[in-house]
Amino acid sequence: MSAASVCLRVTDLAVAYGHIEAVKGISLELQAGEITALVGANGAGKSTTLLALSGLLKATRGTIEFEGEDLSRLAPNQIVQRGVVQVPEGRAILTTLSVLENLQLGAYSRKDPSGMASSLEEIFHLLPRLKDRATQFAGNLSGGEQQMLAIGRALMARPKLLLLDEPSMGLAPILVQEIFRTLVAINQGGLSVLLVEQNVRQALKIARHGFVIETGRIVLADTGARLLADPRVEAAYLGG
Repeated sequence: MSAASVCLRVTDLAVAYGHIEAVKGISLELQAGEITALVGANGAGKSTTLLALSGLLKATRGTIEFEGEDLSRLAPNQIVQRGVVQVPEGRAILTTLSVLENLQLGAYSRKDPSGMASSLEEIFHLLPRLKDRATQFAGNLSGGEQQMLAIGRALMARPKLLLLDEPSMGLAPILVQEIFRTLVAINQGGLSVLLVEQNVRQALKIARHGFVIETGRIVLADTGARLLADPRVEAAYLGG
């Protein structure tokens, strides 16, 4: 990858929970404007990696550079202000607030009311079901709708890089397809996406590049298409 096209560069990143090292010195690069998948089994270190990128876990070593700036010393809210926004595993929506209120909270760091209104309209266009349910309590939404809301809330922060942690978890297959179509549409608008997924097949189908992580280490890196066809990936994750 050329240096000019790299939006995120992670070098020798290690993250530990106490004395247990969950991420063991991984390095990866993300090209701007692409979907990149980070796939692997449960417990491989995928979510831990995203939490470190978001500043919610501190690395024990290594560097995280976004658009040339070191993020490792920044607080989570400062990282969001730089344009790196995470959709957490489990969605973490506020169930007793309305859909609209959840979306508005996603823009808490913004100071441009007209721009926020424009972003809201764009999200309602992308996710029309949220517009239909704008005044409903978020807790009354279906699982798929809640995931859409979590994505919409993140988009309200005007991210440059969207981090998604297991967006298909717990959803019926037809809803999984809808979520992935939405991610492709978001990416076609120019947004860079780092997708963490246990659904390896679906993730690699839409990813330009992918990384396979096992027990805290990157073991394979290639285009999404090549990883999908790799017999090692097929044997380990696709039931081949």
